[in-house]
Amino acid sequence: MNALELLRKDHSFVRNLFGQFERTGKTPSEKRMEVFATIRRELQLHCRAEEEIFYPVLKAMEGEGRRLVVVAIKEHHDIDELLTRISRRKLTDKGFDSGFEALVEIVNDHLDYEEGEIFRFAEENCSPQQLEEIGSQIEDRRRILDQEMAA
Repeated sequence: MNALELLRKDHSFVRNLFGQFERTGKTPSEKRMEVFATIRRELQLHCRAEEEIFYPVLKAMEGEGRRLVVVAIKEHHDIDELLTRISRRKLTDKGFDSGFEALVEIVNDHLDYEEGEIFRFAEENCSPQQLEEIGSQIEDRRRILDQEMAA
């Protein structure tokens, strides 16, 4: 699968998970915690695969690639820090809901940035064959990371 299609699919999945979480309501429940755990795992898998496979390709290209990747990695770092802070809280803590709302906002801003500037740069600078190969590498890496996280 083309890397950009694959990453858009990931983005859509995370956005859907945010919606599922919101639909669980404010009352602490097993379902609410389960959905949050899935969000955390998906974001971690997605960010690592991008940082290890997709971003290095863009960073090596002429032009804006390096600058775009630096911004994206900083955003990944911010997302990871926020995930860690939220994960340390109980569902009943006041800070959990406000932290989650901040997470949704930061992630959505990041996804918009990627789907805009980064994907545009990739489309302009990568051949269709390159995007297919990168997509295949991302899928393979995600599978490995998923197995490592499960162990």
